[in-house]
Amino acid sequence: LIGRGKEKALVVADLHLGVEGELEAKGVSLPSQTPKVLKKLLELVSRYRPARLILLGDVKHNIPVASIQEWRELPSFFEKLAQHVRVEVIPGNHDGDLAGMLPKGVVLHSAKGVVIGKRTLVGLAHGHAWPAPELFRTKTLVLAHNHPAIEFRDALGGRIIEPVWLKLRIHTRKLPPEVRKAITAQPPDVIVMPAFGELVSGAPVNQKMPEELIGPLFKSGALKIDDAQLYLLDGTYLGTVKLLRKLLARPHDF
Repeated sequence: LIGRGKEKALVVADLHLGVEGELEAKGVSLPSQTPKVLKKLLELVSRYRPARLILLGDVKHNIPVASIQEWRELPSFFEKLAQHVRVEVIPGNHDGDLAGMLPKGVVLHSAKGVVIGKRTLVGLAHGHAWPAPELFRTKTLVLAHNHPAIEFRDALGGRIIEPVWLKLRIHTRKLPPEVRKAITAQPPDVIVMPAFGELVSGAPVNQKMPEELIGPLFKSGALKIDDAQLYLLDGTYLGTVKLLRKLLARPHDF
């Protein structure tokens, strides 16, 4: 949740609706998860009563075009959400064809992101493309795209992957000149959100992350994964990625 009162916004990222089609092609047959995701979102809207529900990219899964399942399910998904809350979408790299699925009243922002808030400004962008320069003048910049997680292993080879939040600082010297010029004061803290979709595989940040998922802020060196602070979904602080890589490389110590 971001903000209070009339400015309160519920932000979720990386639903990847329609991922079941890809899993089925790999031999894993599952029912559509769209009704389950819709129910979960409506429960959150009912509990927290936000003024806005902002979907921070990768609402759908299939690329470069939408699947038949997505065309069948997503218009109704958005219509039902919009009956309860103002719905806004900041598109991600998986959201090709999404504009044609949105009913009247659902707002589609630029992939470069948007700034929300009045007293405390927050920038929101998916993270697969450079955010607009004005997002770097906010207090906090919230991204998604990477599906951050942490991998725990025990001495017997047991393996558990848990989603996490990342908190990072920006190394401004690594930013492009036009972005660096936009920063007039302290650069924003960066928060990278975990994926909301339960079937979305997480990228364990204490292991080597695939370059194609990192995005321009990481590739430029402006964000360094080793410096990231990790938090579990319940807010438990785990330390930095650099520290955890050292600790979790020795599971017999636990």
